[in-house]
Formats: sequence, structure tokens, C-alpha cells
Amino acid sequence: MQFSVPGDDTWREGKLVLENESLYFCSKEESKHFFTRFLFFRKGEKIHNIVPVDRIRDVIREKSDRLTIKYSSTAQSPAREQGSPLEQLLSTHLSAAEHVLNEVERELVLRMDAYKFAIYFTTMKAADLLSMEKDLELEKGLLKIASEALWIIGRESLKRIAGEDIVHVEQKKRSAAQDTEYGAISIEYLDEGSAYTNVLSTLAIAKGNTIEVLLRAALGLMNAYKLKEKLSEMENRILTMMYTGALDIAPSSLASAAQAIGLREEELKNHLEHLSELGIIDLANERLVKKGIKYAIALSKKSTSGG
Repeated sequence: MQFSVPGDDTWREGKLVLENESLYFCSKEESKHFFTRFLFFRKGEKIHNIVPVDRIRDVIREKSDRLTIKYSSTAQSPAREQGSPLEQLLSTHLSAAEHVLNEVERELVLRMDAYKFAIYFTTMKAADLLSMEKDLELEKGLLKIASEALWIIGRESLKRIAGEDIVHVEQKKRSAAQDTEYGAISIEYLDEGSAYTNVLSTLAIAKGNTIEVLLRAALGLMNAYKLKEKLSEMENRILTMMYTGALDIAPSSLASAAQAIGLREEELKNHLEHLSELGIIDLANERLVKKGIKYAIALSKKSTSGG
């Protein structure tokens, strides 16, 4: 296994040890210090980083052979209150064989100090959720929610959903089975594997009042990444038209685009520059970025619901 720790871009060959609820990143290097209290730490080994498990806030699988662990440098609550600022996080990177990182990723997510819920779940395209049948194939698992993301954990599966990817969270109707009441929520999010052109939905079902706590936690994560600035009606219109492919913002087409929406070309340029400054559109590549796609989808849902 190789690792890279904060403040040092060097990739070192070594090992990762989990002991006493902390991660130890060690390499075969002579050290001036010898900690006999660590059974795994032998002469000729050096500890480069120690990460308490309760400070881990995110575990990101960037590639099949690359894993990033984000953690707080101070002991703070991982469950951030809605509207509070993001923590400053440090990152340590791991590189190893895919099957090794699969085990590390799962173990760390399961041990993370985060909201945890026992659920039944299924994942589908968001459009299919509207026409779903009663006989769903549900899998028993866990849902964990931290300050950066949530995880759907099945017997063999592990799915990370970043807070910035969540588009919509909605509570579904309650039902009862064998004298037990169940509630459900749907979590819609951008499908990273489709370059964010598709929206997936995970339906999570929990017993009793657990679903209200789950709903609040999921909404808190989503709202922490919502665009805070209110856009004008014209900017909303521009984003909606870009999302549907009805507005071409190429320099050669700006004059006709402005005319189509009743603006002067200079006014349209000003709006586009503002949206670019907010990180919603990519002017150089003449397209919406992920934040813009998410915002446009939310606009369409609000319009459909009459909000």
C-alpha cells in the first residue's frame, strides 16, 4: 500500500493499521522514536500520520485504486447543524489493489461517527420512481449521514452520495405491515457515472418515527450545499433554457440568444458572467456545471409542483 499525508506530497510505501480507534500510517523508515505501546510498531518503522476514527468526515473512492480520507484536525461533531459552516478538513490519500481498498473503504465508513439508520432500500432512475410498483425488491442495509456525504450500505454494496450531488429529498406516504408502521423517503441525486445527465433515486424505508429523524438529517445535508444566493427570474430562465438545450451561449450565437429572451446582448453577457462567478456555468466550455445542473433540476421540480 502507498499513502500520502497532509503537508507532504511524497507517496510512501507502507502500511495502514487500525488500533485503539485510530489509523496509523507507517513506513519502513528509521525513526528517532520508538513507541513500545504500539504492538504493530517495530524498530525500523516510522509513523507519518495518526487519524482518530471519530474525526473522519468523508471517505471518497476516486478511482478503483485510489481512496481519500478526509478528517477534521480538531475534535468536532461530524453531524453539522443545518446552515453552519463547513469544517476545515485535511486529506490523506491511499493507493492499493482494488480489493484491498474495498475492505478499507467499507470498514472506515462503518466505523465513522455519523448518523446511522437501519433501512430497507432500492435504487432506480428518478423517473421510474413515479411509476414504481408495490412489489419492490428491497435490500436490508444501513444509511449513514455525515457532514460531507451519505452512504447506502448493503450486504455487498456501498454507495457514497455527496451532499453537493443531492437534488431533492421527499417523504413518502406511511404504511403498516404486521402491526409495524413504516415510513419512506426518496433521495434524488446526480448520477456521477453519466456525467450528471441522469438523476437516480434511492428509496429508503425505516420503522416508526425513525423516518422523521432520517428526513431531517438528509434535508440538512442537502441544504448545506444549496446555492445561498437568490437568482433573478431572468437568470432562472437562462439556466432552465440552457439545461433543456434551448439556449446557445456560444459567442457567435449571443446576439440571437439575447433577442430570443428579450434582452440586449450586453445584458445577457452580464447575466452569464454573474452565473459564472457563482460557479453555475462554465463560460469557456459554454455549458452548465454540476451545480448548475442541480439548480436547474430543482427549478423544474418547483415549477412542476406549483411552488
